[in-house]
Amino acid sequence: MRFLYKRPSMEQMQEELNTVMEVMVSDLFIYLDLFIFSIIFTLLLFPVMHSLVMSILFFFAFYSLFSCLYFFVFNRLMKKN
Repeated sequence: MRFLYKRPSMEQMQEELNTVMEVMVSDLFIYLDLFIFSIIFTLLLFPVMHSLVMSILFFFAFYSLFSCLYFFVFNRLMKKN
């Protein structure tokens, strides 16, 4: 069976790897990832929160804080290059 499987060429593998890398470092993917982590973190801390309003405020604060942190770190790195 092994002779039926044709390995992809190095160029094809490199193109696929570049495509995956472009998606992984895109701003949209990073902000979506931060959004999902914010939801998970808020849901895990929901029993500690006293109300739904506090949980929503915590979610927005957490998402805003880390979005701003990413934005400022990204700008610093781009200015150095």
